[in-house]
Amino acid sequence: MARKTDLNILCWEGYEDPELLNTFTEGRGITARGDSFLSDAVAVDRILSDERQDWDILNVNNPFVREVLYPNGAIRPIDKTRFEPYFERMLPQFSHIYQWAYSRDGDELLGVCQRFGPFNLVVNTDRMAAATAEQHGFALPEDASLNKRYGILSYDDFNVMHICIGAGLNPFEPQDTDALSRFGDMARRWFKGASIVTGDHLVLNDALVRGDIDFYLSGGVYTASPARLAGHRNIRAVTPESGPIGGKGGVVFMEITSIIDNLAASPDAEDFLEYLVSPEVATRMAFAEGTCNPVTQMGDPKVFAAFSATQLDAIQWETLEEDVGRSAEYAIIPSYAALLPMLKAAKQEGGWR
Repeated sequence: MARKTDLNILCWEGYEDPELLNTFTEGRGITARGDSFLSDAVAVDRILSDERQDWDILNVNNPFVREVLYPNGAIRPIDKTRFEPYFERMLPQFSHIYQWAYSRDGDELLGVCQRFGPFNLVVNTDRMAAATAEQHGFALPEDASLNKRYGILSYDDFNVMHICIGAGLNPFEPQDTDALSRFGDMARRWFKGASIVTGDHLVLNDALVRGDIDFYLSGGVYTASPARLAGHRNIRAVTPESGPIGGKGGVVFMEITSIIDNLAASPDAEDFLEYLVSPEVATRMAFAEGTCNPVTQMGDPKVFAAFSATQLDAIQWETLEEDVGRSAEYAIIPSYAALLPMLKAAKQEGGWR
């Protein structure tokens, strides 16, 4: 069989950057392409379909790798001897989240960890104190004085989680009929009261900077950082101080990049994963798409030193560990199939696409 000469990557934005891919493919006699998405659930469905054969690499948020993709034979383990030394050089204070890269029994390594962070809400601290947002969290839309003073970042998976939290529900537990009703009511209030709903975090940041809105829901360091890098330090990602997920009111994500198990897997796939976690590329991924985001490889002094004081401020480094500590780890949403249609119906009812 002829050697496969293309590498195909399904990912969150940043990893599909042609320059990033071309640097890897140079001199290898192969081509690479990437396609980005805004929903882990949609991406996973694509990989579990016949489309699996079209992809070699998947970059997706943490729970789907261990809980869905590997049990369904959609991804293959990677060489522990080759990759575990990279884990030993990652930020030690967040090691508990890295366990999502392993199979349930811990025997198999299923991918590499890179970008991560709390993903909850973003405020303009000139309009609303961070402490107020931390105290009220996803219940803020219930305040009548904030009607039309907030936006929603239209990331369905995170919206489902955050509306659950706002309704006092743990999104990572099954929801009964009463809970589903509470979710639906909360979703309708969210979208009815929103001033703007968009899948573009830069649009929401601009609205915050102008003072058109006071905060937006479903956002974090990743989405706030472009505004902070531009000098708007009053734009701040906030993690609620408490909530219904075992006392926690926020969510932290960890992206894991894995190799798809298909009939014609690229022989360059593991090399690409090693390329991603190299200090030079890890630094680049931290600043992908004009954002600034924590990466696990900041445990390597070479990577950490690449961050200027301004960039560390942009990722809110001084409170990152505290914010992660307030957050539950992104997990599978058992009632997602019931909650997502309710979310979409509430969005449509509120006049949003």
